[in-house]
Amino acid sequence: MSIDLRLMRYVVAVADEGGFQRAADRLHVAQPALSRQVGDLERALGVTLFTRRPTGLTEAGREFVASARRILDDADRLLERSRAAGRGEFGSVRLGFVTSAAYGAVPRLVDAVGERHPNLTVDQVEGWSVELVEGLLAKRFDLVLSRSVPERPEFDRIPFQREDLIVVVGAAHPLAGRAAVTPADLVGSRLLLSRRHMPGYRAALLSALGHVPEVEDTRLPGWRRFDELAAGENYQLVPRTLGDHLPADAVMIPFADRVPAPDLELVWRREPSPSAGLVIACAAGQAPDGGR
Repeated sequence: MSIDLRLMRYVVAVADEGGFQRAADRLHVAQPALSRQVGDLERALGVTLFTRRPTGLTEAGREFVASARRILDDADRLLERSRAAGRGEFGSVRLGFVTSAAYGAVPRLVDAVGERHPNLTVDQVEGWSVELVEGLLAKRFDLVLSRSVPERPEFDRIPFQREDLIVVVGAAHPLAGRAAVTPADLVGSRLLLSRRHMPGYRAALLSALGHVPEVEDTRLPGWRRFDELAAGENYQLVPRTLGDHLPADAVMIPFADRVPAPDLELVWRREPSPSAGLVIACAAGQAPDGGR
């Protein structure tokens, strides 16, 4: 036979309260109805669960109540986990990100998610913005941290991090000893800039210089192809975050007048999953201007 969880709760309540009337008051049911249903259960089981006058548990009743408590606890946990899963608190979210987000933004976001939603996993993949946009459209990513995702009607976004651009050169570069530079100081040096950057990002970097530089294509993001910097008078423009994680013989030089980098934005497809929504909420709490 199967036993309704409601009947288990009735029996446990009578055991806890030590009487049918107090149990009925706690359960907000009529005492005669409670007594009748417990009696029907005893007859179906073929055992007596309670002695009457005074009310007390029999040996069979003690075993029933102990087992019923475990089952009810499991049922309550099942309900809560199911509701939590519906809210997105269990599962994983696929996050794509650009190199400049790897050292500050991604760990900060993942830590915030872990603190608020410990059962939610953030799977992280680094890539070029072109690849991230393609992955977002193809639903390989739920969220993307990038500085150059183009505006599209199917995308929503919030700014996540704002910082300045800096200049990175090799130790042998003529400007390596300078405390600060102006865009004009870079005239005559070659800007390393990958053709794999999104057009908007390339345009933002070139606009920051205020002149048309000689550009040399670099094959890897950020400063990771350092031999291209070490030789000659090449330089790169990178967000300030990357300046704290340079190779030993690279030199970071700030601009004399601050030059803002394109905002690092969290981008997602409209109507995100519940889990992605929770990550977005964590990001909004840390974003400049509250994510507006």
